[in-house]
Amino acid sequence: MKKLNPDFFSTENFIISKKLYQYAKDMDGYHISYNVNDAFIPIMGASMVSVLENNRDVPITFHIFTDGYSEDNANKIDALAKQWRCNCILYHLNMEPFHDFHIKVERFSRITYARLYMPKIIKEYATRYIYLDADTMCIAPLDRLWAADLQGKPMGAVSERESAVDYRAGFLHLKNGKYFNDGVMLVDIPTWEQEHITEQAFSYQCEPRERFLGQSQDVLNLVFDGTNYFLPADYNVYDGGGYDQGHSVILHWTGRRKPWQMVLSDFDAQWRKYNALSPWETITNILPVKKPENYHDFKYWGYYRKGCGCFSDFLKGMFWYSVLRIRYKLGI
Repeated sequence: MKKLNPDFFSTENFIISKKLYQYAKDMDGYHISYNVNDAFIPIMGASMVSVLENNRDVPITFHIFTDGYSEDNANKIDALAKQWRCNCILYHLNMEPFHDFHIKVERFSRITYARLYMPKIIKEYATRYIYLDADTMCIAPLDRLWAADLQGKPMGAVSERESAVDYRAGFLHLKNGKYFNDGVMLVDIPTWEQEHITEQAFSYQCEPRERFLGQSQDVLNLVFDGTNYFLPADYNVYDGGGYDQGHSVILHWTGRRKPWQMVLSDFDAQWRKYNALSPWETITNILPVKKPENYHDFKYWGYYRKGCGCFSDFLKGMFWYSVLRIRYKLGI
């Protein structure tokens, strides 16, 4: 494992620049954090709007960690903060300190590891915060999550599904046989710092990527090994609400299908409404991408549109399901 000098963790080594867009009266209330690259900032915008729309009576400060951003995206973050009278802090991180973390899937960004360092920056403003992946959507107030008793633990997260826990915990040789999803986390900063969670996480740099199935999530599970607090499943409902029991608070599009690519459920349509309320371009396509590997999506889309009363769309969905399925089976 990698050993680092304590000076390595100085914020001056991590922050290139910081922009504060302050339109709330103060920084009391909820603190919400994200880590995104520039391309995902518009997707994050819909998640931010969902938080604001469902927590209108609470001042909110967003902490947005990026590995770089366009002027246009910065201006839109400013516009969002001004419109909803909230605070946004935009951090441009130096990615060099994260360089020795593995990248498991090439299309993923190393910015995912920013969540390991966030507490050292956010502690200037708050003692706890909620971390959200950009592909999450808040559909109910966050008051109970924010006030949750972590029972002395540094962080609370939702367990992965049982099948995923068995596989992932086994692969990582976790002693407690538990495994959480790090797409939604409630972090208690003083306890996190007291237990040196960031420092422990960074010790997993320079490890071969074959040791892991994921990225930051695997690292954090190795650090905690089941000793974190486990939140109720309502705070991280997987597959974009596919496991919704009627009292979800945060939905998470954990699979391949995303609501900005296609609309296959009412929750997908709800995400589109939040996207339309954001300063970013409104996404209007509702059809899956016409690729052979997407043939199942067209069946789901057809049945969803049939349920909405659009029988012609059902026929269209079944047509493309059949055509693309044949192409997939023939490899053309």
